[in-house]
Amino acid sequence: MKNEIADLRCTIAGLIAENERLKAENEMLIGELAIIRDMLPNEYGFEEGTVEYAVGHPEGVKDLVKQTLERMQASAEYYLWLCDSADEYSYELVDLLVKCLPALAESKTDYSELSKEIRAINASFSV
Repeated sequence: MKNEIADLRCTIAGLIAENERLKAENEMLIGELAIIRDMLPNEYGFEEGTVEYAVGHPEGVKDLVKQTLERMQASAEYYLWLCDSADEYSYELVDLLVKCLPALAESKTDYSELSKEIRAINASFSV
C-alpha cells in the first residue's frame, strides 16, 4: 500500500510538472500568435481564428501564406489599375486643356497666365 501511495504521489508530481510546462508553452504560444497577428496586413480582413488555426495545423500555415499572397497580389493589381486609370485621365485632361489654348489666347481677359501654365503642363507630359 505504501508503494502504491508513493507511486501515486510521483505520478501526481509528474502531472503537476507537465501541467506547468504546458502552461508556460501556452503563454509562449499566445505571445507568438500576437506577433503573427501583428505581421498580417489589416486591410486583407482575416477572419477570427485564422491565425490560431494556422498555428495549430501545418497545412493551415501554408494556406494562410497562400491566402495572404493572393490578397496582396490582388491589391497590387488593383492599385496598378488605379494608377493607370489616373494617368489616362490626366492625359485626357491635358489634351482638353490644350484644345482650350486657342480660345484663351484670343480672350481679352487675364487668362494669358493660365494659358502659359497649361502649356507648361502639356510640355511636362510630352517628355
